Amino acid sequence: MPQLQLVAELPSHSEPAWNVTFNPTRSLLASCSTDRSIRLFSYILPSQTPSASGFPSSSDPKPVFSLNKVIPTEHKRTVRSIAWSPDGRTLASGSFDSTVGVWEEVIPSSDNEDEDDDEGVFKPQESHAEGVESREEKEWECVTTLEGHESECKSVAFSSDGALLASCSRDKSVWVWEVQPDADFECIAVMMEHTQDVKCIAWHPHEEILASASYDSHIHLAFDDPDSDWTIFQKLHPKLTPTPLTLAPDSPASLIGALIPSQEEKEADRQLDVPPLEEDETVWSLAFSPDGNYLASGGDLGGIRIWKRQGNQPDSSWIEVHHLTVHTRSIFSLAWSPSPSPSPESTDLGLLASAGGDGKIVVFQLASSESGVIMKPIAAIKDAHGVSDVNSVGWCIREDKKGLGILSSAGDDGSIKVWRVVSDD
Repeated sequence: MPQLQLVAELPSHSEPAWNVTFNPTRSLLASCSTDRSIRLFSYILPSQTPSASGFPSSSDPKPVFSLNKVIPTEHKRTVRSIAWSPDGRTLASGSFDSTVGVWEEVIPSSDNEDEDDDEGVFKPQESHAEGVESREEKEWECVTTLEGHESECKSVAFSSDGALLASCSRDKSVWVWEVQPDADFECIAVMMEHTQDVKCIAWHPHEEILASASYDSHIHLAFDDPDSDWTIFQKLHPKLTPTPLTLAPDSPASLIGALIPSQEEKEADRQLDVPPLEEDETVWSLAFSPDGNYLASGGDLGGIRIWKRQGNQPDSSWIEVHHLTVHTRSIFSLAWSPSPSPSPESTDLGLLASAGGDGKIVVFQLASSESGVIMKPIAAIKDAHGVSDVNSVGWCIREDKKGLGILSSAGDDGSIKVWRVVSDD
């Protein structure tokens, strides 16, 4: 049975870290924080012979991560969300100051260079090894600031082709921006159909379909209607009762220990006496499957819901097919990765990671079935960031398919950690 192995503990932010995301084309990992900074980490992947499962052995060499740059953003409040464009050249940041920053790497002119202004900037030695950036020093600059939201921006995301950027906010709105040349962005849609704070947005991996999740307990699916403008074509409301998580008796002790509460933990929960929710649960997190046929959502009650697409048209309907109890607190983040297996089965849907307020990170292997989907927990760790919430998880998903099975996490303690799924052989 696989397990999660800690690969690296990276230099921490000074305040809670909210989001982590791997660059899709370059060996960079980005994080953001309440301290208003964005941190970039470089990494080098070791060469290894893939196993039948695609997971490395726990004894295989680990990736090496180093602090690359600290970007002191111009945001005036928490940087809540960051997202890379598909070409890896642009980074968007969403802030509680209600703005969206757009960052690009530029070579500063000589009269702007200052030898004494290098604090927090990592300069790697000249090398052609993978993961080592060019010695020619560049800086990330905010080339555009997008304004329009009236309150905290909670999430930003680029569409799969990079032509669109979406943002959502506490002001109940979802905005869609068209990416134009010379760092110009034009707002082409503002959707105001959520009735509460919009927590998260996610683009379909292949089509211009945008999902948004809200405090109002709904998930909205929108597309660019050829006969109109951007339109909400379906509003999903979670309804399925949860299926309890069960593990086989022969499951590894590490998995049982992470997912099955001990008697002491059960007693502590009873003494805590948290009153039940009086309203429908907030939907905190979303993730599409790599093939685009499934959508995962996570909410206040700690369950993961799986939604299945019922056709291949842009506005085909989605239905809830599975609801599994996983966490004991809110699920703040979901991330879905292709399978690292060199020859996955036709039913293989990849790996889904979840994390949240109970401090756990759980990795599931998913497969399609006639009834919908099968979710099998294969690795988990509790207290991933000590006693702190885990606010974000993100898989290493690159164009070259290298690094599959590597996962990063961000916590309330400000720390950024990197994990990998390893086999038990």
